[in-house]
Amino acid sequence: MRQGLYRKIEIARKQLPDMTEEAFRDLLLGEFGVSSRKDMSVRELSRLVDIFARRGVVFVKPRRPVSPELRRADWIEITDSMPFAKEKREILAIWHKLGYTMDSLDTRVKRAFGVECFEWLQDGGQISTLLSDLQRREKSRERKAGGGWA
Repeated sequence: MRQGLYRKIEIARKQLPDMTEEAFRDLLLGEFGVSSRKDMSVRELSRLVDIFARRGVVFVKPRRPVSPELRRADWIEITDSMPFAKEKREILAIWHKLGYTMDSLDTRVKRAFGVECFEWLQDGGQISTLLSDLQRREKSRERKAGGGWA
């Protein structure tokens, strides 16, 4: 926990150009009565991170773009021999219509059902749940696009 807070403090010091070593020590002394972050409790370190956040520091790691070689193709072949082929095709059609990527479908299936990949989904209840949710989303989007209730 301390190491993570230390990292955030270093990120903050790099983002704040006026946060010289002297200014940092003055802040620690003025706010916490210490001259080193090592003398601070975890709660105090968290408060220091909050102080930096209020000054505009951003701690979110920027997303790295996925290389084209690792990006999933935006299509899947569903053969008739696959379990629930008809339902899976309907899910894919709605998913595509809503403008989502195949990577995000795999992410959704993994989070919701613990299955790594959409094609591997074989539980009828899970497929039904996913299909019902997507049908609701599709109808909601159509109502919004139509400007009212149908």
